[in-house]
Amino acid sequence: MIPMRTDLNTGGFTLYEIMISITIVGIITGLLSVSLFPLLDRSEFVNTADQIKDSLRQAQWLALNRRESHRLKSEFGKLLLQRKNNGSYETVLEEKVTEKISISATRWPSFSAFGFAAGGTITLETEYYITKVVVSPIGRIRQTEILKNKMFNQKRNLKYTS
Repeated sequence: MIPMRTDLNTGGFTLYEIMISITIVGIITGLLSVSLFPLLDRSEFVNTADQIKDSLRQAQWLALNRRESHRLKSEFGKLLLQRKNNGSYETVLEEKVTEKISISATRWPSFSAFGFAAGGTITLETEYYITKVVVSPIGRIRQTEILKNKMFNQKRNLKYTS
């Protein structure tokens, strides 16, 4: 028969060892979260740009298939897909856009019933990134490269030089 151990001091961790382990895990988690937040911001930015391109393609498709002019517009943090009806536009589809992203346009693109487009450039901008979605007069939809926002870089440089 094997004798039972009665020594209580041989197993487990001390409170000191547990506190050091938790502190190390907390420090590592803090460092990782700071480095991952910009990636999350970029992915949200890319998703919004894709959402705008998809809405433009949908407006183009609706214009051609329904023989009615359609356009895309942004108001009050919402992306609006509108159909021309008796000289004025009525909203067909409404999608919410993240508040962090500023959307502006030199001219809001629209698509006629005959396949032509009133071209325009939609600019998406956050504190960190900027890109443009361009619609040409023949209806081609493209996106420029996503760049770091110069205003953010200038603000950051001012902090370091001050």
